[in-house]
Amino acid sequence: MATTPRLPSAVDGHGANIITVRLHAREVMAAFDAMYATVLGGGVVGMDVKEAMRLRNAWASGCGL
Repeated sequence: MATTPRLPSAVDGHGANIITVRLHAREVMAAFDAMYATVLGGGVVGMDVKEAMRLRNAWASGCGL
């Protein structure tokens, strides 16, 4: 996993992290959060399968490299 942020924080005085970087585009962050809640909340597929899919997608997209 990368330890050097690729984007700066959108919040003055705070370091770059998953929240402060996403705040650059609040409407995108809100849409992503709504989608993520829909995918992970309820449904037929168990959380173990959902987590495996999330990890596989992160690996396939090179996330954290």
